[in-house]
Amino acid sequence: MSYLLRRLAFAILFGSLPLGPIAAAENRSRSSAGRILASSDVLQITVVNQPELNTTARVEPDGTIVFPYAGRIAAAGLTEDELKERIKSALRKADVVKNPQVLVELSTFGTQVSILGAVGTPGSFVLDRPTTLTQALAKAGGLKEEAGVSDVILRRPGKHGVEQTRFNARAILSGDPSTRNFYLQNNDEIYVEQGSVFYLYGYVNRPGQYPINRPAFSVQQALAAGGGVSTLGSDGRIEIRRKTAAGAIMDVPASLDDLVEPNDTIVINERLF
Repeated sequence: MSYLLRRLAFAILFGSLPLGPIAAAENRSRSSAGRILASSDVLQITVVNQPELNTTARVEPDGTIVFPYAGRIAAAGLTEDELKERIKSALRKADVVKNPQVLVELSTFGTQVSILGAVGTPGSFVLDRPTTLTQALAKAGGLKEEAGVSDVILRRPGKHGVEQTRFNARAILSGDPSTRNFYLQNNDEIYVEQGSVFYLYGYVNRPGQYPINRPAFSVQQALAAGGGVSTLGSDGRIEIRRKTAAGAIMDVPASLDDLVEPNDTIVINERLF
């Protein structure tokens, strides 16, 4: 299991992940009143001592439900308690029941989200319970190692089009206060950026492609990721093959303290005997 995936699992188990930017205050203030309803949720609505009014209702794509004598009632975006009060008000207004006692229970969750990019198992997921961003990422197999310094992008349908919010992957895993308890809504789209990589070549124990998994990543750290310099190699004869802004390829001598840039190829040359 990768370091990032272990951190993600730890954060979920011990509740160390913090509060997100979109509708964060709403999540805090309304959580005690029940889950926020979304389209495709199925509700069991009971009016005490009025069995003819008991109804199973699905939240339609336009966010409404149909209820006897009240017609269409907006439900999406409300909590169960808020919808209950709206139904009670509609029954009183229609003079059907003078003092209605209403119960609203969510029987089937309709929330579906898609998770793409640098995760273990990208795809679409049906969420059967309130789910945080972190829990959804774990459901998708966790972040791949190369996502360590990239962004997690969340796109959410809003009143004025699609709203987009960026979360730093390492902030999610470290329990940053800006991301804890961020709950997903129906039709949220999550994309985890691939992140940057570098390449090791020459006299190194494990040549290949590796992620740049921290903001300031040195040649020495890059060599450690590849198992160090091999017996015939020299850490005093290192070159970095790098593409310039103009598109040209240049080879420059490098020391162990130099920083690695995305798509660098680090070449370890043979030791001089």
